Amino acid sequence: MADEKKTDDVLESRIDRQLFEFIDYTTGNKIVNKLTDYAEILTEGKISGIINFNYRLNSVQTGTVTRILEDIQGVSKIYTVSMKGSKDLQVEYISNIFSDSENPETISSYLNLKNIIENRLTHQVQQYNINMGKNSTTLAIPINELRGHVKTYLDLSVLNVPISTKAQHGIIAASLHDTYITLLNRQDFWNDKSYIKFFFNEDDPSKKKNLLLRREKRLMLREIAFNVKQMLDKLHAIQYSRMQASRDPSLSEARAAPPLDYFTRRTKSETFTDRMLLTPFGKQYGSIIEKILDRIFDPDRKDTYDEASEITVRGKLALLYNTFKLKMNLAQYRNEILEVVDYLVMQEYGIKTFVEKFFSFEKKEAGQEYIEQFLGQLFTVYFEEDFSSLFRIIKSLDMKKFACAFIIKRIYINEGENLTNFGFFFVRVIARIGGIRSQ
Repeated sequence: MADEKKTDDVLESRIDRQLFEFIDYTTGNKIVNKLTDYAEILTEGKISGIINFNYRLNSVQTGTVTRILEDIQGVSKIYTVSMKGSKDLQVEYISNIFSDSENPETISSYLNLKNIIENRLTHQVQQYNINMGKNSTTLAIPINELRGHVKTYLDLSVLNVPISTKAQHGIIAASLHDTYITLLNRQDFWNDKSYIKFFFNEDDPSKKKNLLLRREKRLMLREIAFNVKQMLDKLHAIQYSRMQASRDPSLSEARAAPPLDYFTRRTKSETFTDRMLLTPFGKQYGSIIEKILDRIFDPDRKDTYDEASEITVRGKLALLYNTFKLKMNLAQYRNEILEVVDYLVMQEYGIKTFVEKFFSFEKKEAGQEYIEQFLGQLFTVYFEEDFSSLFRIIKSLDMKKFACAFIIKRIYINEGENLTNFGFFFVRVIARIGGIRSQ
């Protein structure tokens, strides 16, 4: 359970704090661009070269970036038999980052990778059946058998003892299985004709969606693309915050001071001067915006939430979600939306945990994209309501766009690295309302 919680934490934050110290947005963006539509198998040396293209990282840092990419399922790990003279198995990777995650079949790199994995599976099914002493070399591999081999392999790996060829071929097949179901990009991949040719899956529906090696839910390519975007968004926000620190001597001194807790850091940051506040727009509307943001991100409000608050929010969310499904006007529940979003912007978890906490009443599993649409509407109503005093004064579209950019900048400056996952979601909603393209 502890390992699963640790994995969830990494997935929710999309990127851990170790990464902030040696990867900036520009480097992260370059790595992602290199991995987008990558049409070949990546050896460990190749993926290290892509990550450490400027030769400034050490092996531990390069490995950390690879681990983060694995955690967000941006890459899949594949095992294969090592070269003669080597022991154990060799590790390779494939990229799951595609320029069109909604229609990957139109991308030649996607088709090439899928073809490579299918060819490997054809060979591996034969090798697996031979090693297991089965009557036919073309029998589909039972998923329950692979789970047993994975457990054996992982248990023996930590003991540093020889691992049987059966378990090794099981782990190879399991890694190809996880890679293949990601590339199939179907909700019901177990019904795909080519999948059935390689694997025999008798799991119940809840287990079918889990990866064999990582023992967590397999993501669709669009969900992986979302994870990658969140990682870059967070790096961008941190880079922006640090740029502001370098421009403002008082901010630089504060960053160099001994670490403070979340609440002290935020209170301190409110004293920093931003040149935008000295512009005509800032002088006229800056105080209005600051008061609204101070209320939204007031750290003292976090202490007022308890288990009873979560129960209250769950009930209000049920009402709002049913209204959303019926395509009715959510704005009629203004007070409920304000209370729900006030609660969410203070929470550290992301959409995955949000669904687990609050959508147990949904009989059919709600897709992440649908949940995001629902949340997007809630946050839009929240933004329009909270900033209604400002937009009653500002009428022109150009001024509204500038106001949205101003608000986003003030959020980044005031909150910086302490912005929660839903805080970043709120920023994206504001950017969309203002017609601001993400960089």
